[in-house]
Amino acid sequence: MANAFGYAMNRFSSLLKPLSLGCILASATLLPIQNAQAGDWMIGSGIYDITGPAADRGMVGYGDTGQTTQGIFTRLWSRAFTIGSAADDNFVIFVSADLQSITQSIHQGVMAKVAADDRLSPYLNEKNIMLTATHTHVGPGGYDHNIMLNLSALGYDEDNYATAVEGIYQSIVNAFESRAQGSIEFAQGRLTDASINRNPTIYDANPDAGDYDTNVNDTMTVLKLVQDNGTEIGMIDWFAVHNVSAPQTYRYISGDNKGMASQLFEDLKGSQLPFNPGFVAAFANSEEGDVSPNVCGAQDGCTDTTKEDVLLSATKQFDKALSLYNNPTEPLSGALDYRFQYVKMPGYNVDAQYTEEGDKAVCEGTVGWSFVAGASWDGPTNMDGILEGMTQDNEGTYWNENDTLIGNVMAGYPLLGLLDAFSNITAGSDEHHECQYPKPTFVNADLNESFHLYSDSLPFQIFQIGKLALVGIPGEMTTMSGRRLRSDLESILAAKGVEHVVMAGLANAYSGYITTNEEFDKQYYEGGHTIYGPDTLAAYRQIYSNLATAMVNDEVVSDGPTPVNRENEQIIYAVGVVYDDKRLWESFGDTEKDANSSYKQGDTVTVKFRSGHPQNNFKTMDAFFEVQQKVSGSWETVLTENDADTLFVWIRDTDADCLACSYAKLEWTIADDMPTGTYRIRHEGHWKSGWTGSINSYSGKSSTFEVK
Repeated sequence: MANAFGYAMNRFSSLLKPLSLGCILASATLLPIQNAQAGDWMIGSGIYDITGPAADRGMVGYGDTGQTTQGIFTRLWSRAFTIGSAADDNFVIFVSADLQSITQSIHQGVMAKVAADDRLSPYLNEKNIMLTATHTHVGPGGYDHNIMLNLSALGYDEDNYATAVEGIYQSIVNAFESRAQGSIEFAQGRLTDASINRNPTIYDANPDAGDYDTNVNDTMTVLKLVQDNGTEIGMIDWFAVHNVSAPQTYRYISGDNKGMASQLFEDLKGSQLPFNPGFVAAFANSEEGDVSPNVCGAQDGCTDTTKEDVLLSATKQFDKALSLYNNPTEPLSGALDYRFQYVKMPGYNVDAQYTEEGDKAVCEGTVGWSFVAGASWDGPTNMDGILEGMTQDNEGTYWNENDTLIGNVMAGYPLLGLLDAFSNITAGSDEHHECQYPKPTFVNADLNESFHLYSDSLPFQIFQIGKLALVGIPGEMTTMSGRRLRSDLESILAAKGVEHVVMAGLANAYSGYITTNEEFDKQYYEGGHTIYGPDTLAAYRQIYSNLATAMVNDEVVSDGPTPVNRENEQIIYAVGVVYDDKRLWESFGDTEKDANSSYKQGDTVTVKFRSGHPQNNFKTMDAFFEVQQKVSGSWETVLTENDADTLFVWIRDTDADCLACSYAKLEWTIADDMPTGTYRIRHEGHWKSGWTGSINSYSGKSSTFEVK
């Protein structure tokens, strides 16, 4: 792997220059079914900042309450694309956002904004907008209206929620408003060294495992969007791999490997975020449920640092995507169509052809004990006595023989406080244990009228874009689950000219995992987090097959039950900033550690300022730090904290005489191709008054220095 990493670093230094944020082009449509040829599409792309609180907020993904934000490695972005027919007002919108997931609350918030916008609402709604997440595990949480994903963030963060909703909405606006006529080109290829199955023995439990030559889906799909005037406006890439190159100990906000791959591609095409938007490149996720980028071992991305792990995985995806982008196999043409439906999962009846055991009803939602263990390969909780593989039948191996299957916190194990906090609500019912067998219940999805872990009514969606079918999955599918569903849909949709079916993961809502029956029976992390029981995949196959059949027959489908909006039911709110302090002789923006007089390529510049709390103003579509170069007598911003050569670190001042004080530090490692010249570091922020509660801006700058 040393050679691979050296290659990655070379790619990094030659490709990754100042980044910016921006919006580009878009398009939209309403009426289904319209044929299109190359040049007959309306296409557009847009991008917007969704970074959120850069300090003192719990992250979401690993479920670790100690993993709080402490700065920014790269900002988070929502990337949107409009695809429509030039012949009429028929559109679809695809969004890929740097979030752990698209929660149903995020979906509801964005759709409310779309419905209230006269520019969008005549053409766009929940049926033809697909919101997906890259599944980064190093972004701030607290943006759900159900409680599971808010636990690690220590409550609901309405400011972070509003930032994500507004950013996704603005990316859609930018994409739609800038739509223009153009073409879409298609390419697929295999990327064989960027992912592994993190539970191969569980995958091998599937009787159809031998039907495939790999235990991961290593196919990458790329769409190239080009206006008729030759302007390249965007690229969409789908590749299945967990976005966990950064471990659960990491404290700096980042889009992780997929966000970095996007940055590499956008930088290559001239985009410089956040101040100079342009080409938009989305590295979206697919059926990544059991797929890891840590190909050298558990939590081992093959290098020595998190930055290098992120970059290595990103570079592998970037290089393959660029090759496919530059060598598309065919123009994408054909029908533009879509179907969308809500389905209430508990009690949903699945026919025998999908269950293979007769008609079945989907279970009430529960989380199993193996969910509490975490995924041992990518993020274990390391809780004493809690392991993957815990079932109702193996109490001799894992459980005290006196425990009952429906007991509370298990006796005989020194569990952490989290389990004690749940001790009064972990009691499952006999019905749950029978339906969810062999999963032992840790906690029910609906705890009581005030606490709901997840939504029970899920959105299911299919787009047809010519020969491509895009399937919006409200959760994380394992490799074999995706393969079985893909086989179903390829057979049905062939009648409409579909040749390629791609799973778009983490779409429109989040409901944990979707495993096969065989994988569920093993009750590793993925099975323990398959909320609705062993027939979840069977239900998905039936629902999507019905939607696909409706597309083939040009039939309308019912909307299904509208999910409850729990925005006004929040009980636990995350604590914000009380006030910011400084010593009497200081000013916010003062330099605590200044730059040296000169540096050379490869050196690291470190500058530290007296700061306010980053939660006072998220600096959306802006920057806390700017690396500025003096050009013809004027200062020009060349890098921000969004660039991978920089790191913004927020530091709490722990001195006894300044307990509400903090520092903001920028570390800039000067790339080998950075031009020589005169530079400075500029910092902008906001501080909160303890007397009036007002939020006030400040700025500071380092001394000038030479890069020689």
